[in-house]
Amino acid sequence: MIGKKIIEEKDITVSDVKNILTKRKKEGELSYEQKLSYDYSAEFGGLTVTRARELVDGLMKIEGLDSPTAVQIADNLPVDRDDLMVILEKRRKGLEDADIKKVLDLVAKAQK
Repeated sequence: MIGKKIIEEKDITVSDVKNILTKRKKEGELSYEQKLSYDYSAEFGGLTVTRARELVDGLMKIEGLDSPTAVQIADNLPVDRDDLMVILEKRRKGLEDADIKKVLDLVAKAQK
């Protein structure tokens, strides 16, 4: 990492990772770490880039959800309250029942 610096940091979905690494793969050979990340993203990137971004944008409109949590929800696509609670359990504040329903509805809509 000599001579390299971080230009920007932001949370991205697994679908975004796949998209970025697909472009880099066309430009040349991927490093070992990039190959591992590409393989993982190809297998577990459940949504298209557009749908994943739309889902994250929709989740960010729900009060109490931050960007890392929204991305984690978009990557894991919880199907019920229990799955969602596993993702939310490390947060300091819980979500209201109405907000949990909104999250699950957004996830279901993104998967159609």
